Amino acid sequence: MSLAEFSLKDKKALVIGARRNMGKAFALGLAEAGADVAVTDLNIESGQLQAVSDEIMAMGRESLCIKTDISSQGEVRNMVGQVMEEFGGIDILMNVAVMYHMKSVIDLDEESWEKLSNVNLKGYWLTIQEVSPIMKRQGNGSIINLTSRGGLKAHADKAMGNYAIVKSGIAMMTRQYARYLGPYNIRVNAIAPSLVEWEEFPGQENFKDKEIDIPQEKKEISEKEKFEAWSTGPENIPLGRVATFNEMANAAVFLASDASSYVNGTILNVDGGYMA
Repeated sequence: MSLAEFSLKDKKALVIGARRNMGKAFALGLAEAGADVAVTDLNIESGQLQAVSDEIMAMGRESLCIKTDISSQGEVRNMVGQVMEEFGGIDILMNVAVMYHMKSVIDLDEESWEKLSNVNLKGYWLTIQEVSPIMKRQGNGSIINLTSRGGLKAHADKAMGNYAIVKSGIAMMTRQYARYLGPYNIRVNAIAPSLVEWEEFPGQENFKDKEIDIPQEKKEISEKEKFEAWSTGPENIPLGRVATFNEMANAAVFLASDASSYVNGTILNVDGGYMA
């Protein structure tokens, strides 16, 4: 084994949904390992995505900041064209973009279902469809999708059932593309987290023992209440804590690098033992 196999020096990466939280962590982790990284998100007005790009450039890497709606084939093509014009190739594609809806799957309306599936499923398909021909010409590539424990096991939170359905689609999409693209030396894998910190709520604490009481009559609850209710559900995580951004980024660097050169079609559970 050589530590050099974990290096991403001279690699060109594209991270979809890199504005904050895990997407930001993945982009910075790839850059720290040596890659030039283009970052995209639907929201660039907040300045958060540009800040991620600036941080990447401060490491001495090249970066692009591109506003993209990945549910639109035209915008995906334009995004990939910009990356190719600047970088000349794409070695790593990370699909991280996600959209949530707090209604249960049985209460979801058609418009909300379309928004969820357009971003969480169709968007991943569109980016892979656009990037994979480039990787075929190169003769190599690593595609990493973000699925979830909810995509592998029915979600205990009924309000997250719709999310679990599309995440299960991403897991199968990953396996199917691994078979289609493997002969071209393109590896397709996915990361399945359980609970991961948010920027507002770092993951070093043990949330498992907290008592949360959210009044049922409230129609609007705070982001903190949502997070605490989510992180103290009935699911058992043997490590007893949420994952940190660094722990998630480490998994991405492994799957993007030559250290995982024989890993293809795998759903890597980075879940603290939840699926054990």
